[in-house]
This record gives sequence, structure tokens and C-alpha cells, in this order.
Amino acid sequence: MEKWDRNWGCRVEIDGKSRGWEIAVIQNAKLRVSILVGKGCDVVEVLYKPTDLDLTPRTGRGLRRRDEAIAAPWSEMGSFLDQYEGGWQEILPHGGQPGDFQGARFAQHGESSRLPWTVCITENTPERVEILCTSRLSIMPFYIEKRFSLSNDDAILKMETIVKNEGAVELPLMAGHHLAFGSPFVGPGSIIGMPDGTTYSAHEATVFDTGRRSNGVSGTWPAMISDAGEQIDMRELPPSGTKSDLHYLKPSEGWYTISSKDSSITAKVNWNLAAQPYLWFWQEFGAGKTYPWWGMEYLVGLEPWTSSPGTGLSDAVAASTAHFLRPGQTFSNEVSVQISERKMK
Repeated sequence: MEKWDRNWGCRVEIDGKSRGWEIAVIQNAKLRVSILVGKGCDVVEVLYKPTDLDLTPRTGRGLRRRDEAIAAPWSEMGSFLDQYEGGWQEILPHGGQPGDFQGARFAQHGESSRLPWTVCITENTPERVEILCTSRLSIMPFYIEKRFSLSNDDAILKMETIVKNEGAVELPLMAGHHLAFGSPFVGPGSIIGMPDGTTYSAHEATVFDTGRRSNGVSGTWPAMISDAGEQIDMRELPPSGTKSDLHYLKPSEGWYTISSKDSSITAKVNWNLAAQPYLWFWQEFGAGKTYPWWGMEYLVGLEPWTSSPGTGLSDAVAASTAHFLRPGQTFSNEVSVQISERKMK
């Protein structure tokens, strides 16, 4: 029997298709993880098998067939948003709204999430599986390697990324993990946990057409003042229809937790804080009635980033938060997501 036919322990498949997109699947007794290698290496499923719960959200647009996506009109905003099925993305080398840098023009969230990646199996045993996904950007000369792994029957997904500057000049980089959460995992009443001493600042401009949730003043997690002057506890996700906002958190340690609506399932995200000291707290609670959400989505992003603000590479360079790589130099980061279950009485 060939290794890829194993149906017990850790196992891996890399030659599948989903709606025309190439897909890789790694799984063990606790998790099934699906990675859309044909579309940005998007993680489109992190299924916790014991409760049949997927941690990744799925938007109302869903995952469109590849031929539909290719046929759709291109736009600087829509190249990411119109094809945003949910899931988790690796964002490089530009984060946030469209922008320019030294003659390069970037669409929303840069380039890496729109490209096909290649994939190979680097480890395949009943005790551990690992795949390596690679991509070479075209706008800026960055080469990316991203490894996904599962071990034993642990409910822990590990993701490790290395970015190399293949150019002949020093180049800046914004690198982020677009980790978003939504239904059926989280919703009103879900709780976010942060290390003591975490601070935050608000995005300077109004992000959404509904105005903003906060008064724009910086503070210490979890206390926030609303636009109406009321106290808000940022730990608890609010009712549907609450105004949206964007904040930049500075955690004192590289971890956070987020719970399911009934508190039975908790995801703990760990990452290398030295490599990505910012955590973008993006909130879309269903108040946005215009493009791109049309009132359909309740989504929360808790995204480790190298940089802020979320207005593109040029602004990150100006704010001295971009990460610079000399020719041949590499940048690396690690993220793990661990799922735990509390048995309900």
C-alpha cells in the first residue's frame, strides 16, 4: 500500500481539486485542514473532528469555481474581496488598501493571496505529516516557503513561513496572517483573551460607511470608549449590527484566545511576537450595508502583522514599521492554532 493511501494516524493528500482549485488536505484524529494551494494557499478548513466544527469562516460569496473567478472583472479592491471565501490567508508584501511603492502598484492585500502555489510532501508518517508550499512573487522579488504540519493526535495546526529577498537591492516587507473567525465558530458572546498589558491604537480614518465603533483614542485592553462615550469591554463580541472598526493591538506576549459562542471550544493562537509585533483587530459585525459586505457578514480578524497601519507598504515604511530585507536575506515567522474543548454539562 502506498503511503498516501493510509487511512489512519496522520495523513496527507496533495492532488485533490475543489471547484477547480488545487487543494491539499492534512489530517489526524482531531483535525482536518484543507489548503487551497491553487488560490493563495488559503486555509479554507480547520475542522475540529470531535464536534464537527470548522474554525475558518465562509462568507456569503463562498468559494467560487475557478472559471468563474478567472472570468470576473479585475479591480484593485475586488481582486481580493470579490473572491474572498473566508478562510485564512498569507498576505505579502503589501497589507491593506491599494497603494504604490517605488513604481509598483498593489491591489488590496498585495499579491501572495491571489497566486497559485506549488506543493510537495516533506514528511508522511502516522506520527507526523508536513507539506511545503512555495510561491515566487512577480511585483517584488520575494520567494516564499510555507510549511503546514500536524503531529500525532494533537489538535494543533502549525504554520511556518520563510520569505527570501531574491532581488539585488534592499526591500521593505509587510507580512501578515489574515486569520478571520466567524460563524459557526464565533458570534455574539464569544470571548477574546489577550495577555495582560496589551495596548491598542485605533485606525486613524473611518474604515466603514457606518462610522466607527470606538472614539479613536488609544488605550489598554480590554477597556474602550465607544463613539457615544460609553464603556466597552472588547473581550466580548457584541450583537449583530454593531458598528465595525479596525484597531492595532500591541500584545505583551505572542498569543491570544477566542472562544465559541457557548464557550465549549477555544482556539489559542501562538506566534513569534518579535517577527510580528502587531495584531490587527478587524471587526465587521454586520453593520456594513454597502460593498463589500452588504449586511451579510459577522467576521472578526485577529491578524499577526509585521507592521501598521493597514494602509499599504508606503505608509508602513513611513511609520518605520516595515521589515527590511537585504539581498539574499530571509524573514521567518511561525503561527500555531491549538483547539481545546470544554465538556458542557
